[in-house]
Amino acid sequence: MKKIACLILSLIIMLSASACSVIVKNNGEDMSDYPVTVGNVVFEKTPEKVAVLSDNLADIILACGYERKLAARSDACRQEELSVLPSVGTPDNPDIDKISQLGIELVLGDESFDEDVKNSVNELGIKTLIIKPAVNDRELNKLYGNIAAILGGGYNGRMRAMDTLNSLESELNAIRNEIVDKNILSTACYIYELSDDQCRVACGNEISSRLFEYAEVKNIAADDADGYIGIDTLLKGNPETIFCDAGVSEKLAANNDLSSLTAVSEGRIFQLSKRYLSLQGQTQLLTIDYIAAKTHGFYTSRQKWPEDFVQLKITPNEEYTAPFEPQIGIFYTVGESYNAVLDIEKRLVSLGYMTEEPDKFYTQETADAVIQFQTVNGLLETGIADYDTLTVLLSKDAVSMPTE
Repeated sequence: MKKIACLILSLIIMLSASACSVIVKNNGEDMSDYPVTVGNVVFEKTPEKVAVLSDNLADIILACGYERKLAARSDACRQEELSVLPSVGTPDNPDIDKISQLGIELVLGDESFDEDVKNSVNELGIKTLIIKPAVNDRELNKLYGNIAAILGGGYNGRMRAMDTLNSLESELNAIRNEIVDKNILSTACYIYELSDDQCRVACGNEISSRLFEYAEVKNIAADDADGYIGIDTLLKGNPETIFCDAGVSEKLAANNDLSSLTAVSEGRIFQLSKRYLSLQGQTQLLTIDYIAAKTHGFYTSRQKWPEDFVQLKITPNEEYTAPFEPQIGIFYTVGESYNAVLDIEKRLVSLGYMTEEPDKFYTQETADAVIQFQTVNGLLETGIADYDTLTVLLSKDAVSMPTE
């Protein structure tokens, strides 16, 4: 209730700010929403054809229900609801000619929008506005208020922004209330980048920290100020679950110092694209739901997660030694029975490609598991454990089977 009260108070203050001209008549006549000024851009009326270049702004526009104002998007805006819109290229360097041909009235971007391109768009008489992502709750309120004011009016738009934020707050709390074991403290972290001596993590000063809060999870970097922690700090925090951007899991596997981490030893590593930590619209509900489900194991009604929500099984280097050396000209296929087949099947099980009990018999199930391994590791899909396949399978560089 305190959060909602603060939210309402913040938006009321925003409504009275001089940055936006709002005329409210108290004599029973209609209220006037325009003109509205956001930044240094004046809107005399609501724009009807908007191109959104920022993935985050697109997410907020969808949350507020103004998607009908959108006429184009950038390649970065990957929300399913926007897939029908024409793309105008990348966020930093969009196709100006296409923007002009589509009759766009307003281009919305974030800090990645190139300044020279912005000026070129302005020269065509098209308004442009750069709106950065929020870094705290106060800025988030202002961000929602400004976007809604542009697309819906200084009064009605901001009222919708307030309703949307209240609704999101209710949904976030609903996820929290579903967690039955919230009293059991679970620890986690999100790793953007990992080097030999430090890692870039989601920290307490970032708005992304609330993802962990609503999921009833303790972020081990919650007290960190700049988002960089040493490997020793990561080891001391010993997260039970690690969420990370693409490519980080391989570095976790290669760093022998991190093999003792609970998340590594128990295989609780989940690939979660960093875009999900930056989106501030309804997508954050999906992200929080996923974090809560994977850290608390509570039931979720979602039948399928997005393709880039992946559980990764990694094998630290120091824990694996090849059982035998592959030989050119020697291969294994369906119908054969050798001790080497037992070692092959054990490796397939450890990497997540096979669930059957290893028994040294090369069955069709073994061949199917080999085909899956070959597919993921970029090998010729034959189902035969030949020299090339065994060289990768029995190496420390073998890629595990991704699972949702």
